[in-house]
This record gives sequence, structure tokens and C-alpha cells, in this order.
Amino acid sequence: MKINQQLKIKQNQSIVMTPQLQQAIKLLQLTNIELAEYVENAKLENPFIKEDLNIKKMETNEQKTFDVLENTKQNEDPLKINSDLEMNNSFDTHISERSFEKNNTTIKNNFENKNTFLSEVIENTVSNKISLKEHLTNQITLSFEKKDQSVAISLIDYLHPSGWLIHPVEEIAEELNKPINYIEEIIQQLQSLEPIGIFAKNLSECLKIQLKEKGILNKTYQVLIDNLTLITKGKIKTLTKLCEIENDKIIQMVNIIKTLNPKPAENFNDEPLSISEPDIIVTKTNKGWKIDLNRSTLPTIDLDEDYISEISNLNLGGDDNEFTANKIGEAKWLQKAVDQRNKTILKVASVILQKQIGFFKHGLSHMKPLILKDVADAIGMHESTVSRVTNSKLILTDWGLLSLKEFFSAAIPSSEESDKHAASAVREALKKLISTEVSSKPLSDEKIADVLSNQGIDVARRTVAKYRDMLSIPSSAERKRRSKLSKLLSTG
Repeated sequence: MKINQQLKIKQNQSIVMTPQLQQAIKLLQLTNIELAEYVENAKLENPFIKEDLNIKKMETNEQKTFDVLENTKQNEDPLKINSDLEMNNSFDTHISERSFEKNNTTIKNNFENKNTFLSEVIENTVSNKISLKEHLTNQITLSFEKKDQSVAISLIDYLHPSGWLIHPVEEIAEELNKPINYIEEIIQQLQSLEPIGIFAKNLSECLKIQLKEKGILNKTYQVLIDNLTLITKGKIKTLTKLCEIENDKIIQMVNIIKTLNPKPAENFNDEPLSISEPDIIVTKTNKGWKIDLNRSTLPTIDLDEDYISEISNLNLGGDDNEFTANKIGEAKWLQKAVDQRNKTILKVASVILQKQIGFFKHGLSHMKPLILKDVADAIGMHESTVSRVTNSKLILTDWGLLSLKEFFSAAIPSSEESDKHAASAVREALKKLISTEVSSKPLSDEKIADVLSNQGIDVARRTVAKYRDMLSIPSSAERKRRSKLSKLLSTG
């Protein structure tokens, strides 16, 4: 067998996550308030950035949304910003798109001597409490295959504040345009992340995941967890028969269960979504609708041209000159990236307004089915870009303050020859039905399904139960019990 050595030239393409691309991705995900903090940190690190809230460069309030968008190419992806700037990789490269270290650098603006330029840069590391989203994203980028990471990260947005994933998987699959089996596989893998119990679909599954992690989950524990309500009802004997163990053993097992965390996300309740300031404002005008970014929280970036000119006139040495050029380049790039972020948010919001015009006119019951792909196709961008834009953003409407994610909803079949219904609109219809029911004769899930069917909404009883749980509405039996208790208290 003859072995030959040969030199071959091979051409292939690959995507390189440059620091500038990482920054553009990061800015898309930030709310206005988070962006203001990001810009303030950048200002501390870069003496050539001048940052003030609500400065003159923003469009006037009279500017219409579609006028604002005229200068943006329809198929221009914000993650493909072209720059003529010669820049070194002066930002740290991270594995995660969403996790960036926030190292604040304080820079003195007045230099006593040009030879001490670099020595006057003082780095001051600030510790920041990591959010649940960042915590999970970091783990996903390390443990998931690259092809699955974007879907896994998108699923974080569906988590309940408790850390459970109570949103119907069928709807998630439709909204993300992925097969149900694939979503189930991703969820199962997500359940292995810290904090243990995250992405469980209910309390029972949450506790079982934690016991499995401890290596003590067995058939007896499974039976016990599935019948925990018997303890609250005082039916210990029934429970011991089901578990086939003695009372003492039951007590020991219950004590172990008490050490588990039923709400894995409770230590991460400082998420950005708790901020009540809107990022986008939609208002009705005589000429139609106007979409605007919230100028009271939105930062804009100006370059300190006077300082740039002053530094340029100094005869700086090699290292100082390179440092200055890099910082000026970074400032110009950030200015362009923030501007592109704002345009992209307005484009996405405009399409949502067009697709959900019924909601803006008449309220939640007129919400239409909408998935990320619908908006992505309309603006000529990738679904992941739309997902990042809608992430954690709040929009102020005549019907209140909503998350942009609430405008995306799976389609529920219609029992008549008409358009499909949005899941969010069905939940609103369900809520209205229960709010108008006779308290002493509450509607069962099956009865609600029948009433909705008569209204042209084809929904199963188990779907009604899921939606009721999502709305934190108790079962008909519990509602009846509360009604009786309320009457007893009022007569007493």
C-alpha cells in the first residue's frame, strides 16, 4: 500500500462570531432600560462617547412609524451591519450570545501628560447578579448541540415565574414552527439544567426531577408524589396502602420532599420583565396608528467630536495611538448598532400592529394566531432575530401594558368555516365565561368546551383545563367550594 502526501486547497465558509456581531445581538435583546445601563457602562469605558437621555437626535413625536422605517431596507438584517471601520477585537469573545461580562472601566477624561495616557485607565470590576435567563443560556451553550441552542433559548421565554413550563407544548411547537416531538426532546434535555426542577410541567414532575437527581426516586416516591393531596385531606391510611409502606416511613419520605424546591426559579425573581416601563408606545391618531420607542427611557449616543479632535492633535506614541483608534472605532460601531437596533424594533412592532390590528382596535378577544415566522417573513429577517427583538420588550397600548411575546399565539381550529382563533383570544373567552357564571353552579371544563364550540371555537376539555391553569383559575369544584364558604362568611 503506497501512501502519498499531497497539498490540497479547499474552500469552505463558516460563520465567525466576531465581537461586533456579539454586541449587535446583545443590543437586540436589551430593553430600553437595560440598554441605558449598557450605554452608561460603555461611556465609563470609552471617553469618546457622550450619552444623554432624550437628546435632539431622536425623531420628533410627530414622526410616523412608517416614515421612520422608510430609511431602513426591508431585508436588512441588523446582525449584518456593514462597517468601514478598521477595528481590532477589543471586546472579550464569549461562548454565549446572551452572556456578556459587565466589566466597567473608569476612564479619566483629562490627561496631564500624553506619555501617561494608558496609565490613567483604571479598571473597576462590578459584580452583577446573574438573571435566570443568563444562567440557563450559559448552560445551554455549553451542553446543547449548536443546531438546538436557538430553540432551547427560545423556550426560556415560556417559563412561568415559578420555573415550570405550563404553556401547552403543542402551542409552543406551532409558535416556534417545530415538530412537537422535537420540542419534547429539547424540554427533556432542559430539565437536566440547574436549578434542578426547572422546565418541569407541574409540581409533581418538578419534585420527581429533584428526587431523581438525588438518586432516590423510586416507585414508592412516585406514588406518594402523585397523591400528596391525600395528606392535606388527612387520609394517611389510604396513602400508606397506596405506597405499601408504614406510617413512619411515609413521614420520613414527606420530610425529604419538604426539603425540595417546588419553585426552582424563585431565587431569580429579579428578571427584567418585572420592569413596568414600556419600550414601545402605540397610540391612535386621526390619521391612523403611530408606533414610537419610549423616549423617556431610550438612550442615544453622540461622539465627543471636540475631544476626538483634541486627542487627534496630540502626537501620541504607538500604543497610545492604537488605544485611541480602537476606542473611537468602538464608539462609532456602538452608535451604529444602537441605531440599527431601534429601527429593527420599530419594523417588528409595525408588522405586529398590522397583523394584530383587531386587538389594537377591540382588545384581547380579537387577537389572531401569529408565529415568529410570520413576522420574520414580512420583514425579510431570520426568526431568531425576531425572537431576540420581542424578548422581554414591553409595549404600551390602549388595552394596557403587554409583553411583545403575548402577540404570538398558536392557532386553535374553528368549528365553523371561518378563520382560526388565537390561543390567547380563546383564553380571554374562557375567562369571560367563568367571570359571568352563576357562582353556585360553576361551569365544568367540559361545559366550557361545549359553550366555546357553540361560539365556533373547537377546543378539547383538557385544553380548557390547561388554559384555566395558565390563568390561575381553580376547578369548578374548588370555585363552588369557595362560593359556599363566601356565603357562609357573609351570613355569619
